[in-house]
Amino acid sequence: MSENVGTPERARLIGGSLIVIDFSQNGNSARFRGKGWSGQEPTMVWGLGPSSTLRVPMETAGKPVVLEAEIDPCRHPPALSGQIVRVLVNGTELGAARLSARSMIRCEIDPDLIVDNAPLDIEFQFPGFVRPKALRHSGDGRAISGAFSFVRVYTKGLFEMGAWCGPMHHSFPVLTLTPPMPPISAETAERAIYNFGVKSPVVPYLREGWDRGEQGFTWTTASVCDLELPAPTIPGQYVLRLDGTPLFDPDRLPTQELTVLLDRIVIGQFLLDGKTSLVIPLPRELTEGRETLPLSLHLPDATRPVDIGLSSDSRLLGLAVRRIEIASAPRHMTGILATRGEQAGRPIAIAVSSQFVTEDETQLPAAVEAGLGVDPANLMRGFESLGDNCEFGIAQRRLGLEVLNLLRFGNAQLPDLMLALADDMNAANEPGKIVVELNDGHPREFVLGLPQYNLHWHTFEYEGNTDEKTVLRAHTVKLAYLRRKFFEGLRGGRKTYVIKRTRSIPVSQAMAVMMELARHGRATLLCVEPAPPGRKSGEVDLLMPGLMRGYVTGFAPETDVENADPTDWLRVVANATLLNRGPNAAFHTPDAAE
Repeated sequence: MSENVGTPERARLIGGSLIVIDFSQNGNSARFRGKGWSGQEPTMVWGLGPSSTLRVPMETAGKPVVLEAEIDPCRHPPALSGQIVRVLVNGTELGAARLSARSMIRCEIDPDLIVDNAPLDIEFQFPGFVRPKALRHSGDGRAISGAFSFVRVYTKGLFEMGAWCGPMHHSFPVLTLTPPMPPISAETAERAIYNFGVKSPVVPYLREGWDRGEQGFTWTTASVCDLELPAPTIPGQYVLRLDGTPLFDPDRLPTQELTVLLDRIVIGQFLLDGKTSLVIPLPRELTEGRETLPLSLHLPDATRPVDIGLSSDSRLLGLAVRRIEIASAPRHMTGILATRGEQAGRPIAIAVSSQFVTEDETQLPAAVEAGLGVDPANLMRGFESLGDNCEFGIAQRRLGLEVLNLLRFGNAQLPDLMLALADDMNAANEPGKIVVELNDGHPREFVLGLPQYNLHWHTFEYEGNTDEKTVLRAHTVKLAYLRRKFFEGLRGGRKTYVIKRTRSIPVSQAMAVMMELARHGRATLLCVEPAPPGRKSGEVDLLMPGLMRGYVTGFAPETDVENADPTDWLRVVANATLLNRGPNAAFHTPDAAE
């Protein structure tokens, strides 16, 4: 709703409280600003990232309070139409508005939300914040949302005639907030998967900027590519998952910028440098009450391969899309809505555990057992590797644990793992899809493989001691058993799954893994990476419920994984266990049969 306000009449002050926050260069906004603000500019201050906060001290005497804010949203018509703003006071959402031009928003704060003699904590949330540089709209690399010129907070009835004044100019609309989305009473179960490729069922939904499709994927062939998918029919919180591979070359085109928009509002911005799976939360303001989801992929780095010497292909290629999924966000994955925050900067942990990082390797096992009440081998039993290589499995062995896990001695890169999880690893139940080959080691080892997913396993069986048929027969039976055991463990919901990578896994990609695991049960994911400067080996961050990030000094060389040092792994597992416990949770040691 909106009303154009003309030249304001003078209003006679009756009584009450009034706070005016001026965001101009000579204003007073620095006194009130909390997190999520840019530096001062001549006439305003930009909000940064997904949230900008104010703390406003005022006396209300139990009366309702009016909040007004004049905001110019970051926009670039026609591609980027503006922003969604949600307003929260003392942690309670008052409502939301869509800003497509400089506007003043106005809302009333219920006295029940106000605590006597305590300041008002006001939060402006912007799920559509944007880095203009990624869209090539400007050179501004900040994650900006809206430019604030002033905020007013005053006691209702303070003036004889309504608001004491309107917006700065009569042409700026005054917007009232739409009520908050009602809570979701039950978990929705909608899930729509669109696989791309030749003669794909997704073709009727593609608009401008797409090729005809190839085997298993479809190239984008423009810098802006549009598609319009059916909207979910059941109200709820949904996410979009996108699987694809950008056109890239380590030397000539190392990265591609991708911005995803829904109804001309940014919902995600990414820097792609290889095959990926991304999870993007969909604002409920843009999904509910509509029949379609008008999506746009902006790829300003799209390139003709012939122009950079990659091939003779003269198409303007950006991203080879394999799959898009619109799915309900699992209710227990509350942190999934915060994944956009990482695109404004490195995520801030909600808790950190730094225990056991100073003990040397001889004292560490005893310190862990004394601190947690469980010996290192049994502690390790509650953690299961999701591949990369077998370093974590070797660390478990060197700490005294031998356990049968699906990917303990497997090699699974993250995109290949996602492909296997999306298919529920069904190829492991089909003997015709399992192969055995000799590697180049000395002696040469028989390696088990599932080419459909590009997954490989050590067999620890070597040339000269056995033959290919015997190995294939035995490990085919074993692989089917391990697959069944893996999904039984997921349904039990008791384990922490470990992903080890040589560089940081973005939260949006980690969430894609978590959503695949969540289809079978509640799972906790621990992503382990080399410790960056300023972090201690063995520390673990809790990024959001169910997702942790651990740090180690370094990983074992690929040529010497069997001699992996378990010390840092034990520190990480112990600290992850502490975070898993929470302040009141009891530690659970899985049964040996698990």
